[in-house]
Order: sequence, then structure tokens, then C-alpha cells
Amino acid sequence: MLVVFLAGGILVATQSATGPDPDLLELVQFAPAIAVVVVLLVWWGRWRPPLEVSLWRPDAALAATAAGSVLVVLALPAVVVVALGDSVSLSAVHAGSAPIGLLVLAQCVGACGEEIGWRGFLQPYLRGRYSVLVTGVLVGTVWGVWHVQIFTVGIAYAAAFLMSTITMSVLLAVLLDPFRNGNLLVATLFHAVVNLGLLAFDDVSGREPLVWTLMAVGAACCAAAIAAVRKFRGPAGTSDQSQGYATAHRAAASLDIE
Repeated sequence: MLVVFLAGGILVATQSATGPDPDLLELVQFAPAIAVVVVLLVWWGRWRPPLEVSLWRPDAALAATAAGSVLVVLALPAVVVVALGDSVSLSAVHAGSAPIGLLVLAQCVGACGEEIGWRGFLQPYLRGRYSVLVTGVLVGTVWGVWHVQIFTVGIAYAAAFLMSTITMSVLLAVLLDPFRNGNLLVATLFHAVVNLGLLAFDDVSGREPLVWTLMAVGAACCAAAIAAVRKFRGPAGTSDQSQGYATAHRAAASLDIE
């Protein structure tokens, strides 16, 4: 985690000096990926980290569930904010004069930079030790605290933001847990769509804590619904995934990696 924060600080300084437009791409998003590379180099030949970075086409049901979930996460605050008299406009989804296609591509690349660290490495690593819920909470807490700038905005904003990162992380932990392939792709697209959707809330100044809180409610409801359906039906592939996590846990434990 030290590497993530150090790399983040360097990338923030680099962006301030050289660009690009933060609305288009934030260089700090690549800090988690850099941290994973450092871990791989440090432990090269001594430990095989539990990485889930496949970009294969995901299971159709997984993709549909992820798409529905991200729509709920964004639609709930949009409906409430509009009902309160503010506007949410897709026309606000832009980054200066950059083409929309470039914005979407840049957001996907940036989200991938983060997700290599969060869902590609940290989630499977912690899943070898903890339950799905605890893993999601831990990853979401790290994910949220890593956005250190939130603590300069105010307690209400920071608390609501952390609530949203934790619940969205729990949602992704529940969503991806039974699957061995496509995790990075689904997590990246989920993350990128959330970031793009947030641009539509640019005109709701003062209601940001409400937006984050409602996103957290939406994510929590989706996670609970997915978990309930999986429990009722019995998720395919869970045993294979559990075996993989257990193997990673035993390998890490044998090296006293804590």
C-alpha cells in the first residue's frame, strides 16, 4: 500500500506539471497497477501472487448482471436528485473539446489501471483469507482512503464517499466471486461507467454527499439481491474458485506473507 500512495503522489505531481485534462484521464489511476508490478518484481520466483487479470469475454449472465447493477447504482441518485429540483444531464459527460469516443477510451484505460490493483490483485489476495463480505469491505476501504483528497472536502462528503466505495466493492466482490475469467474486464467496465456517469452530476453542487450515499444504497441492494439469488440457485464454478483462493492462501501463508 505504501507503493500505491507514493506512486499516486508522484503521478498527481506529474499531471499538475504536464496534463492531461483530469476530466479526460487522471494519471493517478495507474498507481495501483504500478504497485502490482512492484510486488511482482520484489517476489519474482519466490511467490506467485493470486492475480485475476484475464480479459477474456465474460460469462453472459455475469455481464448482464454487472450492467444492470451499474445502472441501478447511477439511476437511483439521478432520480432522487431530479426529484429535488436539480438537473442531471448526459450532455455534461465530456472533457473539454475531446471527442466522446476518446473520453470513453481514456476512462476505460484509467479504470483498468486502478482495477489491476483493486479487483485484479487485492481482492483475490484477501479472498484467500476472508469471506466475500469482509474482502469487499477491506478492498473498498483501501480504495476509498486512497482518494485522500476527499478528506479535504468535509466529513459528510468523505463519509458518504467511503460508504459508496465500500458498498460498490462489496458488490463487485459478490458479483465476481464465482468466476475465474473476465474479472478485470467486468470490473474495469463497471468502474469506467460509474466514472462517466458521475460527470452527469456536475450541476448538483452541494448534493454530492447525497449522491454518494444513494449510490451506496443502490450498490448494497444489488449486492444483497445477487447474493440471495446465488444462494437460492447455487453458483456454478464456486468450488473451483474457492479451491483457487484456498491454494493462494496456503502459498502465501507458507511464506508468512501478512
